[in-house]
Amino acid sequence: MIGSACWVVSKPLGVEASALGIRTAWATHQNGFETKLLFAEDGVWCLIGNPGYHTSMLEDFLGQDGEVYCIRQSLELRGIDEDALIDGVEVIDESDVRELCDECETVSYF
Repeated sequence: MIGSACWVVSKPLGVEASALGIRTAWATHQNGFETKLLFAEDGVWCLIGNPGYHTSMLEDFLGQDGEVYCIRQSLELRGIDEDALIDGVEVIDESDVRELCDECETVSYF
């Protein structure tokens, strides 16, 4: 049985896949799985705190001790400052992604 998961969100706000990734991470976390949520590529746009469903889910996830990560290079390529992210997001380097994913039994990409 799988006990840990990393969900990678690479799609921006407005794309259903990004909402599905966040919702899936929330569901696994609520059911007792060790859950990591990683934002990469255009998915980093989900983290800038725009009012709406994405931000609401992320704040709830973080409020329940969910782990949310963001790749620094994805932010830099899009001109997003780390200070613009919602509170609780940990910014990591691309070189740390493999280790983060290796800590989990499964990795899924949205």
